[in-house]
Amino acid sequence: ARIAQLFSNLLGNAISHGAPDQPVLVEASASAEMFELSVANAGAAIPEGARKRLFQPFYRGEAHGPSQGLGLGLYIAAEIAKAHGGSIGVASSQAETRFTFQMPLEGEGALRP
Repeated sequence: ARIAQLFSNLLGNAISHGAPDQPVLVEASASAEMFELSVANAGAAIPEGARKRLFQPFYRGEAHGPSQGLGLGLYIAAEIAKAHGGSIGVASSQAETRFTFQMPLEGEGALRP
């Protein structure tokens, strides 16, 4: 349920901050050791200074449209990732912004059935 919440937060963020006329891309893969989920959107690049603060609570970047949250979505997603032994990273350029969640499937922090 928490991984679904993490995904929902990343997807909502991509929709809110991406170019409205471009698709949001979602990719997922798994190997014996690692699960990876990425959400990407087109639009303006996130400035370097802002990227350093994205996962802090109550930080809000420039939003597109009337809807702005409290600035907790990426913070909550990062905390969920940590709780599962994983991490979230961001890469941003003029072509694309991509958030990537990685979580081990074996070893310390691995998800257990």
